[in-house]
Amino acid sequence: MSAEANEVGKSAETDDPATASLRRLVFRLYDRAVEFVILGVIPLMLIALFFAFLEAVISTAHMIPLLNTATPSNAEMSPDEVALRLLVNRVLEVVILIELFNTFMEYARTRHIRLSNLLDVTIVFGLREILIKLYAQVFSSVDLLALCVVVIVLVVARSITSDFSRENRRPTAPGG
Repeated sequence: MSAEANEVGKSAETDDPATASLRRLVFRLYDRAVEFVILGVIPLMLIALFFAFLEAVISTAHMIPLLNTATPSNAEMSPDEVALRLLVNRVLEVVILIELFNTFMEYARTRHIRLSNLLDVTIVFGLREILIKLYAQVFSSVDLLALCVVVIVLVVARSITSDFSRENRRPTAPGG
């Protein structure tokens, strides 16, 4: 079959009303299924965020009695230090969840995933890892340097994406 005949065959397939109707039906069903999933995930996200916040609040409540606890001089870490490190970890996890949920909600509203939102989440996650390692004082200089380089690259990528985002594009004048 020649290329011309093949093109005519394709054109006939797309012009067929039954095929076009079936295609529209399939796309409509797909859109409804995606919408159903999005509507189901949103309450789950809210529950997960609530429990993450509740966990941070409970960690804070458990930390308060430990603040005045005397620790033996040979102890590696006092109970309040452990509790505070756990609290910092939980609060940073809540921030990451908020960023992830913002990305999902942006998709739910616009049906587009913006690269800048994904980079924001990744940057926050990288900074969380750096802060946890620094605060816990358990890091090697190579690991810390590698994490810092990754975060710097992500920040540069984020600034590049903001320069070329859809919102910042200027409409071109006709004929030029």
